[in-house]
Amino acid sequence: MAGFSQLYEKYAGQVYRFLLALSCDRSLSEELTQETFYQAFLHADKFENRCSVSTWLCQIGKNAYFREMKRQKRTVPIQEAGERQDGALKDPEEAFLEKERVQSLRRQLLNLPEPYRTVIAMRVYSGTDYKELARLFGKSESWARVTYFRAKERLTVLIEREDRG
Repeated sequence: MAGFSQLYEKYAGQVYRFLLALSCDRSLSEELTQETFYQAFLHADKFENRCSVSTWLCQIGKNAYFREMKRQKRTVPIQEAGERQDGALKDPEEAFLEKERVQSLRRQLLNLPEPYRTVIAMRVYSGTDYKELARLFGKSESWARVTYFRAKERLTVLIEREDRG
């Protein structure tokens, strides 16, 4: 059990950030992080070392997220911005502009089809490398690089389109 708490301490932040990127909901991400580690604990014997522990945990988290979305049959709300990481409030104009940028990014991230959304989320928010992405999807490392590149392109186009219209 001590080993599992070390696993939690090491990976909980990464799993939470990944789930926050998918859900844009802090409360839901916290709940799903707990569910992820609960499921990992129950099914630890199924880990086969074909990918890193962080990739395995993010996959469990992703599955938990999609189960929850099916269960609730709802759209995920966009998280508010306006605080710095240290919790202090920003200049109101700066906070407003950042909030707008963050909301636009998250809205458009939710509009990306799979696997683009997951690849962006895992790469940006969880720091997953291309090799791990390839293993997770059962594809080549080249596929992971190209998919990430295409996901960034699509996201940029979606954001620019929203800004124009």
